[in-house]
Amino acid sequence: MKSLQKQRPSGIQWVINNFYKLIFIFLKSRYSIFLALTILIFSAKVFSQPSEKKTSTIPYTIEAGSLSEADEKLSEYLLDRFAILSDKWIADIASTQKTEQVSDPSKTDVLYKVTYQIPKSFLVDTAKILWELNIPQFESHIYQLYDRDTIYIDTWPNVVGRPTDKTYTGNYNAFRIRNWPSWKDPDPDKKDVAATPPGPGNPLGLFVVHYDERSLRYFHGTNKPGVLKKKLRYESHGCVRNDNDNIKKMKQFILKRVVKSKDLTSWVNSKKSMTFDFDDVDKFPVRIIYKTYELNQDEQGHYVQFFKDIYNYEGRDFSRDNWNDASLITFTTKANIINEYNSKYGWNIPKEKIEEIVDYLLKSGKQYEKYYFEDLREQFLTKE
Repeated sequence: MKSLQKQRPSGIQWVINNFYKLIFIFLKSRYSIFLALTILIFSAKVFSQPSEKKTSTIPYTIEAGSLSEADEKLSEYLLDRFAILSDKWIADIASTQKTEQVSDPSKTDVLYKVTYQIPKSFLVDTAKILWELNIPQFESHIYQLYDRDTIYIDTWPNVVGRPTDKTYTGNYNAFRIRNWPSWKDPDPDKKDVAATPPGPGNPLGLFVVHYDERSLRYFHGTNKPGVLKKKLRYESHGCVRNDNDNIKKMKQFILKRVVKSKDLTSWVNSKKSMTFDFDDVDKFPVRIIYKTYELNQDEQGHYVQFFKDIYNYEGRDFSRDNWNDASLITFTTKANIINEYNSKYGWNIPKEKIEEIVDYLLKSGKQYEKYYFEDLREQFLTKE
């Protein structure tokens, strides 16, 4: 009599009986693994430093008695060629070094031949830049315009106009420079006060770049460098003050690499008051925006940062404003942040979580502090 209990198939028989099911599970598992890896790779790509357009470089070789001496010579060479290069750019180029010891190791004096890879854009004879200021951020970003590419160079601190003497938004062109300028107080009540002569005590510093032909607004140095260390820096007469070391670098850069209609290299170390109006070939773009938040990235990752509406522009009607370009004014709203986030990074974080994050930041975020999406992602994706 056969047992009514169903016999358990052997291992081989079980595999045969369940062959198609196993194939399905295998494919499904492979798909799940593939999907998980895809999400992981995509997430890592979004939150890592973006892969920049491959930079074309030129080898540059230095002979020196030590590697530190070679790096110093490299820095001197780069700043002579491209004076506004940031310390980070110089360090990045220095990190490409390949070293060859060319002297006899048994001798006291050792000689190294060190080769670096320098981006071609920094070695051009004539350079074009974009100088972009965000008024409530109190910072300007410097870019090189090269071969249909926009290359980030550096960020500089600034002082902008106070509410009664605003700095205006707009797309401009730098059109004039002044060396060792004098300064006359624009206050009508001080019209009889003598102009401040050129020199270190002059409120304009040692160099001026004019960009707004309709008003007395321009980039210049300062005789009050301490103001640049404040968090809120809106106390000028409408001009844009710069750190004196930065404006000195910009002066050298403009004289050596921007102005080509006339040789002005004699101005580099001059303490003589001089003015030069650019020919069209010398002009470069200046963009001044008013944006009360920023989505950007640094070495730590992607972040959002909020700024004070220093001129109380939100809610204002700009239809009759003849000074500002309203298209360059952007306010901190949930829609603006989410749309820009999606445009830059996609929905690597679920949309509903992004909305939660933005709601949280709009309620609790502090101005002039960076909030990194890596940290926020971990906090909100693990949140029940």
